[in-house]
Amino acid sequence: MKKGLLIILGISASIALSAQVPKIAGVKKIDLTNSNAKSTDGESRNFYNTATSNQRSAGPNTIQSPGVKFSSSWNAFTLLVSSSHCLTADQALNAVMFTHRISQDWPADANVASGYGEYSWTTNFGTTWDSSYFADQTSLGNKRFRYPSGAIINPAGNTNVANALNVATGPYTSGSNWDGYYGNNQMMVNGAGSNTSIFDNGVGTPALAFPRISITSYDDSSAWVSGGFYTDPIAATGYLGSNLMKGKWNGTALTWSFDSILPYFHQDGTGANDAFTQSFVGFSPNGQIGYQVFFGVDGSATTSQTRAFSPITYKSTNGGATWNLLPVNDFSTIPAISTYLIPASDGNLKPWFDQSQGADIVVDNNGELHIVCTISSGSSDDNDSLGYSWTLTGQNGTTAKHYIYDVHTSPTGWDAWLIDSLMTSTSTNNTIFLDGSTGNAFATDARIQMSHTTDRSKLFFAWVDSDPLALAGENALPDLKAVGFDLVTGFKTPVTQFTTSQDFYFHYVSNVTLVSGNTYSIGVTNSIDRNGSHDVITTFDHYFYEGCKFNTSDFTVQFVGVNEQAANFGSLNIYPNPAKDQINLNVNMVSGENVSFQITNSLGQVVLVENRSLVNGNNNVQLNTSKLTSGVYFVTIASETSKVTSKIVIQ
Repeated sequence: MKKGLLIILGISASIALSAQVPKIAGVKKIDLTNSNAKSTDGESRNFYNTATSNQRSAGPNTIQSPGVKFSSSWNAFTLLVSSSHCLTADQALNAVMFTHRISQDWPADANVASGYGEYSWTTNFGTTWDSSYFADQTSLGNKRFRYPSGAIINPAGNTNVANALNVATGPYTSGSNWDGYYGNNQMMVNGAGSNTSIFDNGVGTPALAFPRISITSYDDSSAWVSGGFYTDPIAATGYLGSNLMKGKWNGTALTWSFDSILPYFHQDGTGANDAFTQSFVGFSPNGQIGYQVFFGVDGSATTSQTRAFSPITYKSTNGGATWNLLPVNDFSTIPAISTYLIPASDGNLKPWFDQSQGADIVVDNNGELHIVCTISSGSSDDNDSLGYSWTLTGQNGTTAKHYIYDVHTSPTGWDAWLIDSLMTSTSTNNTIFLDGSTGNAFATDARIQMSHTTDRSKLFFAWVDSDPLALAGENALPDLKAVGFDLVTGFKTPVTQFTTSQDFYFHYVSNVTLVSGNTYSIGVTNSIDRNGSHDVITTFDHYFYEGCKFNTSDFTVQFVGVNEQAANFGSLNIYPNPAKDQINLNVNMVSGENVSFQITNSLGQVVLVENRSLVNGNNNVQLNTSKLTSGVYFVTIASETSKVTSKIVIQ
């Protein structure tokens, strides 16, 4: 696979509508608290150990990549939205948990049906698993639970899974409509004390649909999840904004409450609202500093550059009691973003924040917000066309590169780091996945996700991508990639490809990274259809991939205070590392420029300086290091406009 950031080669004459936009009534915020009745689900229990050895094996369609099969689901609909946070972890318990539709292979009793949910977890990073199920359809009136996502609420200092709480939310259906939503909680071991809260839409409940985005737990024994606020939640139409659902555990019971944020979205000439119908919520570890993020056009934006799909962001500093809208920001002024934008038809740069390749948010160790997504170029400032972005042409006939960014707040305003570029894009033209019941195609997107250490000092970004030379632009045979950022030291890892099996279609990344010594282990699940038909309504087997790991020594590339200034360096690869007599530097330049190469030792002393004239595109530079003694050195590449530093080891 080709690594690094590629330069866009052309622009097609067409534009593509990238978001469906329902109506909105205007700016509004309401606070809804619902005293809900608990419905006891007495059938939850530990049933993993009842599985036969054959049921635990991978079966006839063994996953190609390293992985251990731990469960399955009746179909792929658990898997379709990567921002659901179906996979989570807890450092104190050393546990990783996957929340999903119940397994077909391991029924606990004769009543288990597809409307049930399942918690599956491991405390030894995938070697063995345990699980329990929830939503007994018989006792809950035949309500069929769908799209579950989950979190672990764990009291501070607890290291015993018996004292931890599993929490799940999602919509339910009686078979024809989305009639309401649910919240389940039960003790982690054997499903003890299971309670399911049922919220029927239109019966004294908030007009909420699909509460499944960003579910995360916090140190104050709370869990938050974002759902949509609709004029018709049963049909999930008429999107108005978000309905935040909060579960609060007091040690004996969990109570759900609600709060809604309805932004002032721009509307086009038809009254449609320029926004994605999915928002994100996240808090600092203590549950106090929080952000709610929408992707859309702020109705109060006045300039062409800000009348674009951008983060509409609300911030809370008191645990979600109140929310304040952050000012409209011009993201085209950030060099890391503007470098790769194509001007709109009016000549202005319009950053277009996209969810179609996946998106996620995290609040870091300093209470700052991080948004990961791709950013493309808005194509028009016409009131009816703000939802359009350029369709581009890239290398080897592929469709355009999608550039992945971490866009974040800082004490001085918004900033951005360029993470990487996607070599292939997503479409339904050549997708191998179909819904056999409807014939609808399901594109396999990059499923961009974030993971973080418990203290939020390190962030990890993961996605899947395909080889464009083999696939002509379709992300049809994807492999897993990831990169880590250390917010304390200011160094990141190289982008690492972890698989070569080309089968990571429906993966999840744990939102929490487990740390052991100098090793950072990111839990990853991958799910593949059992019979090879690529029909999303057939059974999917779930596998745990334990190979996505970084070490402290992998953080070798400087990024803090550099990426924002180093827009001219598209990518940088240094090899071999460790080196002996020579190092090779592959530098991808956005434009030609004179560049200085300087090597300093660990004391800051300059030991080598060379100047080169580099051209637009890839440049290969060799530096003679045969006279350097063994040790750690730093290579700084600098021009008049850009500067970047990487760490190397000389043997």
